[in-house]
Amino acid sequence: MEGTGRHRLLQTLAGLGKDELQRWKEKLSKIALKEGYQHIPQALLERADPEALAELLISYYGEEYGLQLALLAQTLCSAEQAATDLSSIAGELPGRKRPDPVGPQCLLQQINKPRCRCACNYQHFIDQHREQLIQRVRQVDGVLDKLYNTVLDNEQYQSIRAERTDPEKMRKLFDLLPSWNRACKDQLYQVLKTTHQHLIDELEGK
Repeated sequence: MEGTGRHRLLQTLAGLGKDELQRWKEKLSKIALKEGYQHIPQALLERADPEALAELLISYYGEEYGLQLALLAQTLCSAEQAATDLSSIAGELPGRKRPDPVGPQCLLQQINKPRCRCACNYQHFIDQHREQLIQRVRQVDGVLDKLYNTVLDNEQYQSIRAERTDPEKMRKLFDLLPSWNRACKDQLYQVLKTTHQHLIDELEGK
């Protein structure tokens, strides 16, 4: 199997710069956790490098849930930065009201409440281009491999792979979307961006 939860955690954390990593730690300490889990003590977070953080996440949450939290914290940081940039740009335009920042507070709830319906719940790229992706994505098994043990559990993975054609596999994968939070959709988008860059660029109008 290509990659493990531990490897994916290390990849995610190692790709953060020093300032990004600090913001990531702050977001992780504030995320609402599933029942039965507790936050990693702040003292441990503060002095941990990416490798140590990966071990802490696995120790406290296991590989699958730990990776979900890591991706969510990263998404929160990106959303907060985007909201700040948008607010700054809008504030510089004459006659334009500075918009209220949106995104992070909603995203904090998504890992446990994936059907958040607040104002920031705009249509995701994956939802917007559902039919095109179902019909045009090929070599779906490779996509499933990259989603295994993070977005897909073993039963879902095996069930989708059992379908005969790529469109049938993609349609079955998309049948799971109503139960996914934004972090899961973001991960599928990133996988498709890697494996089908020309298709994603085309759909994005690049």
